[in-house]
This record gives sequence, C-alpha cells and structure tokens, in this order.
Amino acid sequence: MVIRPTRRGFLCGALSLVAAPRLHAGEPRRLVTLEWLATEIALLLGERPIGVADLDGYRRWVSVENDRLAGAINVGGRQQPSMEALTRLRPDLILSSALRHRALEHRLSEIAPTRLLDDQPEHGDLLAAVYDCTKAAGEALGRSEAAAALLADFDTKLAAIAADIGGTKLGGQPLVVAQPLPGVPRLRIFTANSAVLQVLVRAGFTAALELAPEPFGFSTIGLEGLASLDGKSKLILLSTEAPAELQTSAIWPMLPVVASGGVVPIGLPSWPFGGPASLLGLATNTVVKLRA
Repeated sequence: MVIRPTRRGFLCGALSLVAAPRLHAGEPRRLVTLEWLATEIALLLGERPIGVADLDGYRRWVSVENDRLAGAINVGGRQQPSMEALTRLRPDLILSSALRHRALEHRLSEIAPTRLLDDQPEHGDLLAAVYDCTKAAGEALGRSEAAAALLADFDTKLAAIAADIGGTKLGGQPLVVAQPLPGVPRLRIFTANSAVLQVLVRAGFTAALELAPEPFGFSTIGLEGLASLDGKSKLILLSTEAPAELQTSAIWPMLPVVASGGVVPIGLPSWPFGGPASLLGLATNTVVKLRA
C-alpha cells in the first residue's frame, strides 16, 4: 500500500472517489488489475477483474484461476496500461503495483480509486511483501478475513510439505532455483530474500548457495557460476528443459550438478514473482519432480 500524505494527493484521491462509478449493494465490483501479482491475489480472494494488464501473459505464465478471467478485457501492458481502455471500462477500483505505477498513480486515480501494492519494499524481504500485498488487497477489496484465511492456508500447506519430506531423503535437500534467460547462456538465480527461495526453505529444503540479497531477489550468473554447485545439490529450473544455449556449451556436461543428474526442470507455468498460489505451486511441483 502506498500512502499519499500530500494535500494535492489527498484532493486528487477525494475527487477520484467522487468521479468514480459507485458500487451499490449486490453489484459486482468493477475491478481492474494492472500487475500479475494483483490479479492473482484478487482472484484468490474471490474477485473477477473486468480488466487485466497483459492478460495473455497472465494466462500463460501465472495461470492461476484462468477460468475466472473468461470475460476480462486486456487493458494494455503492465508497464504502460492503456488509459483509454481503463476509462472505457469505468472501474470502481484499480489494483496495481507500486513498483510499476507509482509515477502513474495520479493519472490512474483520475479514472478510479487506486491502490498500489508495495511489491518491492525497501526492506527487501519479498516473501514478507507477498503477505503484506495480500493483506493490503484484502483491505482494499473489503475481504480482509478472506485474505487472512488465504495466508493461513498457505502457511498450513507449506508446513505440511515440510512435514511430508522431513523424514525422507528430500528433507534438507540443497537446491538452487534458476530461471533461464532467453537467447543467452545465463541463468537468473534467486537469492536469499526472494519469495520463491524462502518458500522452498520453509517447505523443508535448504539453499545450496549463499547469495547476498538483491533488490529484485535474483542475480544473473553464467556457466562458471554454476561450477560451485556440487553433485549433491539440485538445480531447480523454472522451465520445461535446460535451454539450448546452456546444453550446447562444452562446459555444461562437465559441471558437477549436471554430471550427477541434478538439473531438475519443473515445467511451466512456474511464476516466482506471484502470490500464494503461484508460490505453493512451485513448492509442490518441486517435490513432485524430485520424487519422480
């Protein structure tokens, strides 16, 4: 949530509340979401957005509650949504990202009341940010109890995974989570402050590399950076297979983690920047693939 302390910001927000369509008892909410995290959380809280930024991308990469987006309208890109499309939809609430749209907040607020979720907080803990964004979205949507229940269920299911693998060879398994980068022999490696790595640690695994926190929760490395992974570690790839740019390198088969069969693609969708459902799905799929 972004607080607008200035007098100008207060007046703009007040005017947008007056100008926006009113939500009457029994009416479906006219919600628009401009970031995939906001879209996922809204769907998990029982909302059906009428407009979604980069709708096709959400369906492909996130794929949470896709069937409930059947009537949604694409409103442009996540970074630069179409103000014309937003105005036509006449939303009564816009839910989005502070990272992407802080600079657009004034323009968005002229269309409808706008809540920006603080998805990249200064403290850098990106799993804590998922909790905070879920609570903030619940507050904005009048669904605080549903948000609390969603997070409690998330905690319970992660604890269940940890208990399930705790007495097996997977318990404490060292791993690295990586996302291939298109067209280059490099990987995006998720650091200690990332939501996805923290979730996997809570699910009973351990981090194979000690990587310092990064602002967006990842660092980029080449093949040489993977050489420090021993044959006991697992390289969890958020893709269907290791990209050709890696496999065709002479170094690739010589890496201990590759030679030992430790490369584990967990398939798609595997969205590491999402909400509770995306993150729980990653943990569940990781266990399934490691047991296969």
